[in-house]
Amino acid sequence: MGNVPSLWRTAAQLLVKVLLNRKLLSRIERSSTDMRVSYQTLVLLFLAGLCSLEKVSVHTFFSRPIPGTLQNVSKNDTGVKEAVLTGTYSFNNKSNDAFLFKASAVDDAKRQIVKGIRYILEVEISRTVCRKRGNTDDLNNCPFQTDRLLRQTFFCHFDVWSIPWMKTMSTTYFKCRSNDIF
Repeated sequence: MGNVPSLWRTAAQLLVKVLLNRKLLSRIERSSTDMRVSYQTLVLLFLAGLCSLEKVSVHTFFSRPIPGTLQNVSKNDTGVKEAVLTGTYSFNNKSNDAFLFKASAVDDAKRQIVKGIRYILEVEISRTVCRKRGNTDDLNNCPFQTDRLLRQTFFCHFDVWSIPWMKTMSTTYFKCRSNDIF
């Protein structure tokens, strides 16, 4: 598929050379009586011009995100970071653990444009030293557990939906499994 634009460009160049060799281009300038040849030549030149532009158009079209398709996203993307935090807060609200968890690694991040932005994340979350009953709202101020007996990590799949124009983000689905299984 990548060779199609260059094939069209080559065909257009050959067509222009043929037209120049047959002196059809000079015929357009000299005679207005042969409208059929003039019309055909102009159409061919127009098509040749379109073909030479086709490579740019195809590249531009396919480089844009296509709504509805899953796209890989950088793990450092601001939206991904917010989605990871939203998913982690959902986990903390549903778990019966006495300690808060926070993301220790983002293994995979995908984005889908659907009436907002859907983030599909594979995240490792680990237990911190901050207790749920404490006054800690910011997980950045919670270091990970250092006590070997209290350390725990979960591998989580988070599905987070963001509606940027409404400034909302919510976890629509999450599932976590402990690494103790292995």
